[in-house]
Amino acid sequence: MAEFFLARGYVVCGCARSESSLATPGYEHTVLDVGDAEKVRAWVRGAFRKHGRIDVAICNAGLAPAALLMTMTGADVLEPVLRANVAGTYHVCREVARTMMSRGSGRIITVSSMAVGLHEEGTSAYAASKSAIVEMTKILAKELAPAGITCNVLAPSMYETDAVAALGEPVKAKALEKLTIKRPVTLEEICNVVSFFVAPESGCITGQVVHMGLVT
Repeated sequence: MAEFFLARGYVVCGCARSESSLATPGYEHTVLDVGDAEKVRAWVRGAFRKHGRIDVAICNAGLAPAALLMTMTGADVLEPVLRANVAGTYHVCREVARTMMSRGSGRIITVSSMAVGLHEEGTSAYAASKSAIVEMTKILAKELAPAGITCNVLAPSMYETDAVAALGEPVKAKALEKLTIKRPVTLEEICNVVSFFVAPESGCITGQVVHMGLVT
């Protein structure tokens, strides 16, 4: 996704808990745990000071463990998921919104998941976190609309990542069978939806959830 926006002339400030292998002009990487509010604040403010503006924020960092409720512990599963997926999204949205309000415009996109609609065993912590992101984004959309900031949710179905591959073929096959479009989505399809959200012509689209590959 970073490469997609770099190709369209954006400067992209990305973060992860590890170093990035992307060494492309225009991409600036920061090693960061988005669950740490103070570090998120410093990261966002640093990017704003350097570039003078933040036009788009895409909150797609997250953990996706699979564990039955009876077998999970808060410290091992629930707390890390809520810290990364819910608190991390909250921290980033809050800090970028503050910079966007000073300019009277901005686009915030958060990422939910097909897990919210499938109700699969073993996804209670993950699906709960992604459901929380949807409600959070809808409320932010109402709070930030007067400032010219739109907030929308992308809810993709299965996308081939290392985490998805680790689930194993039987689990993937079961999930795909429950989808309306029974195949993984592509990066190009995901970026197409994000492009729609950030387009200048989408200024009146806010508080919406676009599900990919699944009718809920």
